[in-house]
Amino acid sequence: MDANEVKYFIRGIDNLSTIPALLGKILSITQREDCSISDLDNLVAHDQAMAEQVIRSANSPFFGHSGQIRDIRQAIMFLGFERIKSIAIGMNVLKIFPHQNSFNIKNLWIHGYEVALIASVVSDFVTITSPRECFLSGLLHDIGRIIFYQMDHQQFHKILTADDMLEKERGIFGCTHAEAGAWFAETSGMPSEIISAIRHHHLPSEAKEFKDSVSIVSLAEAMSRMYGPRTEDDGLWTEEHHVILLELGIDSKGVAVIGEKLYGSRIEAESFFAD
Repeated sequence: MDANEVKYFIRGIDNLSTIPALLGKILSITQREDCSISDLDNLVAHDQAMAEQVIRSANSPFFGHSGQIRDIRQAIMFLGFERIKSIAIGMNVLKIFPHQNSFNIKNLWIHGYEVALIASVVSDFVTITSPRECFLSGLLHDIGRIIFYQMDHQQFHKILTADDMLEKERGIFGCTHAEAGAWFAETSGMPSEIISAIRHHHLPSEAKEFKDSVSIVSLAEAMSRMYGPRTEDDGLWTEEHHVILLELGIDSKGVAVIGEKLYGSRIEAESFFAD
């Protein structure tokens, strides 16, 4: 197998060219300078599953309002346009890659959600301008691994827990899951910031643009494995992550706070993907 076969598979994924119309409307509205809460409220309210997920996410312990957000308007005001957009895109990607077909894949999605939460908290925690796409980048950072599963689940399982996963992926599929995920994001019309974070989340120093977002997603994945390891995790802690902590101004106390928040959100992450 080679990289061209992976690209061909991505181009042929069912429904890729018709990710639901509601998503397009949400992307369009949230990019308008005159976008109002009412505009977004009206759209989300027409998709019951999305409305429920928006309210559930707003009540996450990560965001400090557990159980207090009762309606869509409150949730939108609290979460902001970018997180609503992230939920919308994430839910529609889930329709393309359903999690029910494999326990391993479900855990990959849960891992992605945990990384998304950590990335979101880190982006709020640091003193730099908060990257807008960190939550969605975290959620989709391992989408390439799910693509590999769809292509050849037997080969996928052979390298699921290997620490030299990237090298083995290149040997089997002709590319890494980070590259495959970035190609999927490009084909889907995702923002460049998300594409870069997916492509470089294992080697953030190689990113030429959106370095803050890439660094935060890479750090979030490494922290996820540190505080809540799963068999499917592949976020090894490296010297780059020590450098990222210094660059972002996060000390050991800040790392511990983020870890505590992750621990408190594990049930929530699993319920997000409940059957």
